[in-house]
Amino acid sequence: MNRPIGVLIILGGMLLGGCSPKRVTTTGVVIKEPAPADVTVADSIPEKPSQATINPLPEPRPIAKSGGSTAVSSVPKKSTTALGPRAVELAKDQLGKPYQWGAAGPDKFDCSGLVQYVYSNLGVQLPRVSGQQAGAGVHVDREDLLPGDLVFFRLSGTRIDHVGIYVGRGKFVHAPRKHSPVRFDSLNNAWWRRKFKGGRRVG
Repeated sequence: MNRPIGVLIILGGMLLGGCSPKRVTTTGVVIKEPAPADVTVADSIPEKPSQATINPLPEPRPIAKSGGSTAVSSVPKKSTTALGPRAVELAKDQLGKPYQWGAAGPDKFDCSGLVQYVYSNLGVQLPRVSGQQAGAGVHVDREDLLPGDLVFFRLSGTRIDHVGIYVGRGKFVHAPRKHSPVRFDSLNNAWWRRKFKGGRRVG
């Protein structure tokens, strides 16, 4: 087969065969290749990362007050009062005192009783139970906690059911449970970190 005729056969095959890729043999026979699977732009070019991917930290979610209203969510970067350090010192004075459900001091405490006792001695009246205390003051993210801030936990169920007083360096004072006296624990502990639900600044 002379060269001009071979070229004409190849060109003719390209025109008649549509858009699918072809392979031409040395003998001039045109063989149609199977079309590849469709590839969309989304398959070939990664999506631009969403804002959630760039900054995975959730927005602050203030803990709702009892009665359905929501507490103020703006937080001063620094404490507006000197109550925080005083609350810490008073809470430390209760270390080692026994736990008793429903007790609010001065010799025995449950978790919210300890918080109420400390702040009532500083002139701040708080509700009696942890779920209601979670509506006092303003919301504080974990990274903004200051000594004296209240730290809240959900140990079981769907409601806030535990509270302590933040003392700094990731630690807090609380009355944990029966047979466990008032003591320090750490928010860096995996269990407490998982149960942590937010902080509040009062006073």
